[in-house]
Amino acid sequence: MSSRNRVVAIAVSVAIFTLAYMLPSTIAKAFEMDEGAVNAYAVRILDGAVPHRDFLTFYGPGNLWLVAGAFAIFGESVGVERAVGAAYRVLIVLALFAIGRRLGGLPAAIAAGLGAATIMAEAVVWAYATYGAIAFGLVGLALLSETATRVPSRGVGIAVAAAGVAAGFAVLIRFDVGPAVVLSSLPILALASRWTRVHFAAGFLAAMAVFAVHLIVVGPERVSRVVTDILAAGPGRYLQRQTIWEGTGSLLAVANLSTAALLVVGAFLTWRWRTELAPRIALAVGLFNLGLLPLTISRMDPLHVRPYAIVPLSLLPGLALLAVSKLGRRRRLALTFAVAAAVVWGALHYGDYSVDHFRKVRDVKSGYRGFYDDDSFGAKLVVEHAKQVTRPGESLFVGPEDLRRTNYGPTYMYFLLRELEPASFYMEMNPQTANRESSGLADELRETDWLILSSEWDNWDEPNESSEYGSPIPNQVVDDLFCMRFEAPQYRLYERCDRSQ
Repeated sequence: MSSRNRVVAIAVSVAIFTLAYMLPSTIAKAFEMDEGAVNAYAVRILDGAVPHRDFLTFYGPGNLWLVAGAFAIFGESVGVERAVGAAYRVLIVLALFAIGRRLGGLPAAIAAGLGAATIMAEAVVWAYATYGAIAFGLVGLALLSETATRVPSRGVGIAVAAAGVAAGFAVLIRFDVGPAVVLSSLPILALASRWTRVHFAAGFLAAMAVFAVHLIVVGPERVSRVVTDILAAGPGRYLQRQTIWEGTGSLLAVANLSTAALLVVGAFLTWRWRTELAPRIALAVGLFNLGLLPLTISRMDPLHVRPYAIVPLSLLPGLALLAVSKLGRRRRLALTFAVAAAVVWGALHYGDYSVDHFRKVRDVKSGYRGFYDDDSFGAKLVVEHAKQVTRPGESLFVGPEDLRRTNYGPTYMYFLLRELEPASFYMEMNPQTANRESSGLADELRETDWLILSSEWDNWDEPNESSEYGSPIPNQVVDDLFCMRFEAPQYRLYERCDRSQ
């Protein structure tokens, strides 16, 4: 077997391991709002809706376009959406495999791929936009690393342009990863020829042109409204830093140290060996992760910290092998000791998790399209009753019982009640958005046929501005215009009273 075929075979094996290891996490109960929004928004896109114009999302349209495309081809289901999420993670693993091979050869590549797979396995594998953005950003970086110093040719030009498109599509998924993909490309492009830079820029700008067209379709008024909502919701979503002795805090601390190692060692080696590519790749991935830090510290919970930890922890062995090949004996020993300590910490931190990973499989009843495994709150009952009494094309709003606090909601019900039209721009609930006086929610409710309101999250008590109450007018509209038609433990179905007269 040739060297190239051996590398391909090992990469495929790592990808298969990734899928097998993550399989249990693809069949757990879905997230009511976060994952529910991805599914609900995707089917709205298939009906002709435009993200940001017709419904609020804090992310770019790229992830929703991909899920909607998968729905159009394979059918609308949580399983299809999660297949997109699994594909993101496989792309991350393969990209880190390629980058790791550039840093420290095949051993570093295998360590990077397997490390990324184990770090990413979590309670649920779904089409989370952050993983999509990281996947395409790393694919762009991997393609650029493979082609930056090659002799210009048609095939190389296509690959370099594809690297730019992938980096740009990462921004289409999450526009706040822009600094990460731009900063990470600079050290490598500085070594590349002008021809390579032009091809990469052309690919990146092509993706940005798609984004520009999207914004034109959305219109300046809606763009301004989305920006206002994103800024307003920030203080209500912020979670304070944890100490380094706590689970999430310790993971963030080690990820920060690893990112710093990539930056410092990469910068030093780049300065010493300015004409070599590998040191610049180490610096590039450090800059990539540095660009992700603002996303992480905005809400320091496992859902935000774990993606940030993937790149630096997976590439530590590659960085060590690169440095060992370049530095003197004493420095090699010090670096080897530091990396060994990080690996031991990782084994201790993830050991119990990995052992328990395959014990956490829970059955998902297909009749609920993946969003419940029980009915302790009455969600199934209210959805089934709504299916009996509503007619296709009627409008529906889903949210909390007390609309003065819009911190969370069962957005997935729009997906379950596919035949009804969402009545509001605010299909997902975020603090200081729909409950602001200027949101227009009260006017939307006045034109709505049906409401499903839940008290499931009434005891929300995060230590941030989400505890503050907003406008009372939507509650008054509900009291004045709507009559309750069905009641379950924590869910109620309302109909506009004048419809039944």
